[in-house]
Amino acid sequence: MYLPEGGATNLVGALALLVGSRMRAAVTGPAGAGGVLAESLIVLKDQPGVTAEWLRQVLGLTQPGAAHLVRRLRDQGWVERRAGADARSRALHLTPQGADAAARVLQAREEVLTALLAPLTAEQRGQLAEIARTLLRDEVSDERTLAYLCRLCDRARCPACPVYAGLQESGG
Repeated sequence: MYLPEGGATNLVGALALLVGSRMRAAVTGPAGAGGVLAESLIVLKDQPGVTAEWLRQVLGLTQPGAAHLVRRLRDQGWVERRAGADARSRALHLTPQGADAAARVLQAREEVLTALLAPLTAEQRGQLAEIARTLLRDEVSDERTLAYLCRLCDRARCPACPVYAGLQESGG
């Protein structure tokens, strides 16, 4: 493999694809589908009461796509719609079954990422975490971007979230 100047950009790109594909595959089982369905469970777990419009923007969906997603979540028995902040809006909340599904998604994600990092030493894992903190810290300009970047995060495992810290520092 040809790696000019150490090939850091290529290696990071390949690593991003590996991590993304492993996470997608892992969360597909618990959610019954990959991608946006699993992501929506985590977003709603961490931000109960958001609207379908908020969810649409965070997940990068069209309006019809968001409506379809909310229908699927309701059909699964994972979400309920409640009165929103005004008469026109509806707040989305996970049901107990939805919270269980979100927990299964996070468990599957944790298992696959733990296995992926297993070949690294404790020191290397610490270095990787520090590099990730540095790269993520300046990537957020608003709460939707924060929600987007953390849409599959287990926030309980990241109490000193660098993404949130970056948002706070930027005045967001």
